[in-house]
Amino acid sequence: MTVQIRQIAEVAIVVTDLERSVRFYSEVLGLPVWERGERHATVRLANGFLGLWLPGAWTLTPSPNSIPIRLEGGARQHIVFYIDLKDADAAEANLQRHGVRYYDPRVKERGEMHIDFEDPDGHILEYWARADFEPPPDLPLG
Repeated sequence: MTVQIRQIAEVAIVVTDLERSVRFYSEVLGLPVWERGERHATVRLANGFLGLWLPGAWTLTPSPNSIPIRLEGGARQHIVFYIDLKDADAAEANLQRHGVRYYDPRVKERGEMHIDFEDPDGHILEYWARADFEPPPDLPLG
């Protein structure tokens, strides 16, 4: 029997400069710092968390079931944030004000707007602006 996953609790990404990343996610995106360590920080993201980790700071020690694992990075991630459609222009203006590299907004046929931008490490982030936030329907357990 499978166990129902209720939501994503945390997404973790590897960053090269922890101070710079904490400033970006807290000052530019307005995410409050939840926890701060020497080699990582966690910011609150809606009903979950975003972990910011320096290379090698997140590790799993060996166990009978696995070898040691270290989160080293080296790859771009893509994280999408829902925002209200009425806030899309303000979101774009905020990115401009902070000098954040972003790409021309894309408007979909349903009127949704997508604004892709980069964090200081080149991770691709996206504002997905929608007029409503109805949760997706539950999938049947099978």
